[in-house]
Amino acid sequence: MGGCSAPNCSNSTSIGKQLFRFPKDPVRKKKWVVNCRRDFEPTPHSRLCQVSLHRH
Repeated sequence: MGGCSAPNCSNSTSIGKQLFRFPKDPVRKKKWVVNCRRDFEPTPHSRLCQVSLHRH
């Protein structure tokens, strides 16, 4: 079971949190990466949880 890609976040669907795929649009995807404060290239399996997504 996968979890949130944000640093220091262990949320997953197994604890009732909704996970969202990174956008396919390169501009929006870059904003998500910058906002989650990670220097990485999201894979098709990378997700952000509802908490991390709305935190920024």
